[in-house]
Amino acid sequence: MARRMRERQEKRPTLALTLVCGRRPALLQKTLASFSERVFRHFEISDVYANLDPFAGGPDEHAACLRLIRDTFPQARIFEPETPSFGAAVQRLWSHAPDGTVLHLEDDWIANEDIKPDRVLPLLSGRTRAVVPLSVEHKWNGKTPFKTHVIKTRLFGWTVWRRRAGTFGTSPRFIDGAFARTCAGLMNPDLDPEKQMYLPHNRKLHDFMAPYGNRLLPARDGGPLITDIGREWRDSRGMAKVVSGGRSEWVTG
Repeated sequence: MARRMRERQEKRPTLALTLVCGRRPALLQKTLASFSERVFRHFEISDVYANLDPFAGGPDEHAACLRLIRDTFPQARIFEPETPSFGAAVQRLWSHAPDGTVLHLEDDWIANEDIKPDRVLPLLSGRTRAVVPLSVEHKWNGKTPFKTHVIKTRLFGWTVWRRRAGTFGTSPRFIDGAFARTCAGLMNPDLDPEKQMYLPHNRKLHDFMAPYGNRLLPARDGGPLITDIGREWRDSRGMAKVVSGGRSEWVTG
């Protein structure tokens, strides 16, 4: 029995992890517990990179988040910048992404059901570079498995050409490590990491990502596979994200 269990563990595919978090230990604890139960245990977790920004808490909350990460992943390399920056955090983490499959995760999500390798890895093929667990925020209509947007070319006010391009983002997703590293090299750390994936904020990044596919993965019943638990936290504090010129900041009031 013990030998069979070891053999099954040895066959688990390798998965690296990048984790963006602030000083919100209550949310981080729920996220790590959920993904440990429904995702991590199905993979062999290798490299772990976490960025702990000085956001939404003080030294005690910072220390609590450090403990949570270390208790879950003793091997984690944790970056602790002196100033918070979502753009810099994503760029920093993605620049360290190893080859192979990487799970990019934020500190305020839970998985609604198990996400096993056989549901993810076969989809990361061809020109597909990311598989994103479906959430209600994606507003998916179920008509296409890929997240795309339309690029228009206009002449004298008329649309003369249009095409669909891959739409990526920074919500939790399984992503090809080499693809993530190239994206990091093109990112502007001063811009919102997701907004700059759209024109006109960072054309080089957009044009690199556009030909590739971002595959949506719904739950088995077709509904959301993950849930944003940060929304209630933000709403209870009257916080909202304000975006201007590709830059974003959280404001209260």
